Amino acid sequence: MTSQLPDEDLIARTLEGDEDAFSELYERYRQPVFATAYRILHDADEALDASQEIFVKLYRSLASWNAAKSKFSTWLYRLACNHAIDLWRGRKRGGEIQLGEEEEGGLRSEYHISRPAASPLRQLEARETIAQVRHCTDILPELQRKVFALRFFQQLKLEEIAEMENCSLGTVKTSLFRATRTVRRCLRRRRSMP
Repeated sequence: MTSQLPDEDLIARTLEGDEDAFSELYERYRQPVFATAYRILHDADEALDASQEIFVKLYRSLASWNAAKSKFSTWLYRLACNHAIDLWRGRKRGGEIQLGEEEEGGLRSEYHISRPAASPLRQLEARETIAQVRHCTDILPELQRKVFALRFFQQLKLEEIAEMENCSLGTVKTSLFRATRTVRRCLRRRRSMP
């Protein structure tokens, strides 16, 4: 029974054409992939669709996984996050961004994402704020954009982000600090415009 086999063996069998091995990978990781997509998209139907798309991408790119660079679960998690973040950035989405402060490792952050507000006026304000944050994150360098999204939209720990992005904790902290500062300044400029 393939369920006892390590990921590496299932991947090798999949690459040899064993569809049951890929089905086993799917069963093993479908819940974590769905949870990852859901934490970013906050919509069960969209997360389910995204999960299916992620497994299609996984199947097509499985040969490019390199065991020497990362664990399979980390590589798949990165693939799932990137796909869900791309979907999130590509759609207009109601949500609420609350400004507050959080301390972690000496970094101060100001953003917290929560569910859509109840009143139509609050929903409109929230959509406008989300659009402004999306615009502000679009101007960030790629690593800063990813770190910002993973920290504030997915609430990942800095250590998890460092492992996912295959970089040092110091690099993640610096990227997050710079990204947060840039987004904060960008939002202030946009809000001060007439």
